[in-house]
Amino acid sequence: MPPPNRAAWLPAKQSPTTVVDTAPYTPPSAHELVIQTQAVALNPADVAIQKLGIILHAYPAILGCDVAGEVVEVGASLADAYAVGDRVLGAATCMKRKDGAYCYAAFQAYVVLAAPSIAKIPDAVAYADAVVLPLGINTAASCLFMGATLGLQAPSVDGAITSRGQTLVVWGASSSVGACGVQMAAQAGYEVVGVASRRNHAMVRGLGASVCFDQSEAALVDEVVAYLEGREVVGAYDAISKDATLNAVCEILDRSGGRKLVAAVMPGAEAKATKGVKITTNFGVDMANSELSTTVWQWLGKAMAEKRILYMPQSEVVGQGLEQVVQAIDLLAKGVSAKKLVVLV
Repeated sequence: MPPPNRAAWLPAKQSPTTVVDTAPYTPPSAHELVIQTQAVALNPADVAIQKLGIILHAYPAILGCDVAGEVVEVGASLADAYAVGDRVLGAATCMKRKDGAYCYAAFQAYVVLAAPSIAKIPDAVAYADAVVLPLGINTAASCLFMGATLGLQAPSVDGAITSRGQTLVVWGASSSVGACGVQMAAQAGYEVVGVASRRNHAMVRGLGASVCFDQSEAALVDEVVAYLEGREVVGAYDAISKDATLNAVCEILDRSGGRKLVAAVMPGAEAKATKGVKITTNFGVDMANSELSTTVWQWLGKAMAEKRILYMPQSEVVGQGLEQVVQAIDLLAKGVSAKKLVVLV
């Protein structure tokens, strides 16, 4: 008999509440495994889907992109890599279903995870800390390393870092997707120039940025342009992608040497390009089925095992139990800075 599953169901489009109720348990296919959820993290995507009613059409639905837990069942092709009882994190999604079931979404007791977006959690790392990474890693990697976006070189799986003599601007460097981008770009050998709130500069430097600039400084654009003089700029990664940040990034690249290319995380950002700078987004980029996904998740697993990655932004546990997910979404909607909200399950 399969174990009883429960989920935080979004009963209808733009429903302000979720309902915790039974959900189907879905066994894994060959390249999948099932975990018993121990922690989930909240993301702006969860807020947008619930509050705006975007992306999903089939309700009731289950949301959630970040999950960590204990393996309870392993598909045949993963049997040599994972075993029941392993502690793992993985990239969950509500954008894919199996036989109509939202089995890949995070906000439920048992979640199906698909290779390669799975990695073992070191024994010394808490589920609540590990769970901050999956969506941030995938989003940043798809913006930085896919050929359709910035097309930069990914970090070496073995951890070797060779300076490339090239500079990347990261706006929103203390956000979840920004922090992961800073770490991966720095470990891939790029000099990272971070833009974030001044109070988060120490954190961003700790992730690998060479220098940070205050996003609220009136002379910010001039200061960044002055720093970039004489440097080979490979582009910018805008992890916020609002009109104001895109305008500023375009001006910085326009006035600097190097590529005039921005990778953004907001759908439709391409139309916001100014000053001859091109904006591309990671929407429509199929990283999950690319060789890059395998490389990035191999790198992540090894980086965690060898303590080469920080679990940032820092987690903040805001509740326990699936009943607390909706309150956590509401809290995130009010805005957070340099932290990631987590619910233990």
